[in-house]
Amino acid sequence: MVVAPPLEDDLRSTNCVLTALMLLPAAAVAELHVLIVEGIPGEAVYETQFDQQVEAVHTAARSVTDDNHIYLLRMVESTRNAVLERLSALQRELSPDDQLAIFLIGHGSYDDYEYKFNIEGPDLTGEDLAAALEDIAAGNQLIVNTSSASGATADLLVGDDRILVLATRSGTERHATRFGGYFAAALSDASADIDKNDLITVREAFDFAERRVGDYFERNDQLATEHPRLEGERSERLALARLGGARPAVVDTALAAMIAERDALSADIDALRLGREDMDANEYQSQLLQKMLELARIEDAIEAREAELGTDD
Repeated sequence: MVVAPPLEDDLRSTNCVLTALMLLPAAAVAELHVLIVEGIPGEAVYETQFDQQVEAVHTAARSVTDDNHIYLLRMVESTRNAVLERLSALQRELSPDDQLAIFLIGHGSYDDYEYKFNIEGPDLTGEDLAAALEDIAAGNQLIVNTSSASGATADLLVGDDRILVLATRSGTERHATRFGGYFAAALSDASADIDKNDLITVREAFDFAERRVGDYFERNDQLATEHPRLEGERSERLALARLGGARPAVVDTALAAMIAERDALSADIDALRLGREDMDANEYQSQLLQKMLELARIEDAIEAREAELGTDD
């Protein structure tokens, strides 16, 4: 259906506000928990690369969630037991409203039967990860696996509420990957922020890294040995980094109520969009515009309150 110009203009003017709001971590409703696991490097050059990637991901995570929701396992700490214990703890701690992001930074292997992420002692298998994630209640889950052969885990880990970012298309791409370095770099690179809202989403980081991987092989006139893979919906809505750092946290009842209202409106818009096919087109557009205008109003109120509190960006 062709949208009439006045409505199209209204939708366009409010869409930027809606996009920015929906990408913000929902402080009043859901918490983002981040687990970063660093594998063993094998060679000194990879140790440096993995350290840099871990630091970049850690810094980015601190810009979108609280420090006490970030769990970092460095090389010698990343045993199979330590990873599974941390995942077991998350099974007890997380609710369906929470979000979980897991980063596996290192090497992987695949013997045409079983995928393994290389860590100290016994490796972490794809089956280990799938079993642990199955019992975690978080409604939105992200797994970023930058290792070689990571594509072998796709069928094991795919899920309705799960986003997969994998450095390789399949388990047969077994060379050390470049994708992880580019993905980590995207989290602080303004050129990755396509919509210029100072947030780097999963989709934006993936697209940035995928382009860089392709450019690398083309520039060096080499046959590509890795093809990054993205599975799952809502990758454009989960923010992994805020450029310029996190907003200061201020406890304020009025501000918290406004944020809760904003999150409720965002949820209403999600529900409205999911039911679009069952609605009359004109009614859908009317309700969507009304919700978006309400969202713009509450965001203006939030910004005004933050200015009063001295916490605006």
